[in-house]
Amino acid sequence: MEQAQAIRNRHPDGQDDGGWLLLGLTLVLMLPLQLFDPFGWSIHSLIKPCGFALILGGIGRFYTRYRPDPKISAMVTGLQVMMLFSAAGASLSYMIAARGGPLWDRQLTLWDHAVGLDWLAWMHWVNAHPLFALTINLAYRTLIPQMIALILILGLCGRLAALRIVMQAAMIAGLTIILLSGLLPSAGTYSYYALHAADFPNLHPAAAFLHMADLTGLRDGTLRLLTLDRMEGIITFPSYHGALAVIFCWGFSRASIAPVRYAGMTIALLTLIATPVDGGHYFSDVIAGALIAAISLAVAHKTIHMTVRLRPAKAADALWAPAA
Repeated sequence: MEQAQAIRNRHPDGQDDGGWLLLGLTLVLMLPLQLFDPFGWSIHSLIKPCGFALILGGIGRFYTRYRPDPKISAMVTGLQVMMLFSAAGASLSYMIAARGGPLWDRQLTLWDHAVGLDWLAWMHWVNAHPLFALTINLAYRTLIPQMIALILILGLCGRLAALRIVMQAAMIAGLTIILLSGLLPSAGTYSYYALHAADFPNLHPAAAFLHMADLTGLRDGTLRLLTLDRMEGIITFPSYHGALAVIFCWGFSRASIAPVRYAGMTIALLTLIATPVDGGHYFSDVIAGALIAAISLAVAHKTIHMTVRLRPAKAADALWAPAA
């Protein structure tokens, strides 16, 4: 038992090999798409993410080589890798959406009904409970702050293995969802049902209609210049919001500070509940996203602990390993 606990508490030295490999895979997947139907990027939109990534890389190198601090190194590396993956993953999702086939919205609706779920009925119920609607709407809008907070919390708590599992699971789920979205493209519930904001006056969905202009432009060929700071979440099936909510809930459950743990898990669960309403997702989108998240967590957990066994912890790691 003691040996198993020691393995769980050990971690690599601040370098996230798996995360960098997944980022590299994302870039590799973009290459053949660029050869046949190239996209361009707005140079101005690349300045901020690239500059911030370089700053984080410099900080990470300092706290890895010159003043070793596994906590700071892991947190900075986590922020750097996730920021770069977000930019690369969003670009890949646009490239794949441009090559999408017929929309699957009708089939997704049928899948919802097959398991006894009615999206319109749920919308009417949430609209009739405005306080609940506001609560889940606020949670849905905090996904990026949740990610940043989770990286910092797990780092400060010394849960570095859990931090790396969260990062890798988010990237594995993201790549899986991006690739599946090309096989099963859809416009989303609000577009499929031809709804307008006035149809549900107590709801203020965060992402119900924002993606349609870009999705339409990608599919008809008029959008071929990517602007990173203006890109929208264009994937409906499976739901990446739903997948991240599950992954973040697992991550917050590993925090050692009880109030932080339960607050984070609650917000993540509210985000999951909000996804059909505020993201315009079918229930089948969210279910698929949650299943992908569970599989991604299992794969990331396996690879992280395999890395630990193959790469023994340095002496400094013992100082930062969380208590058993």
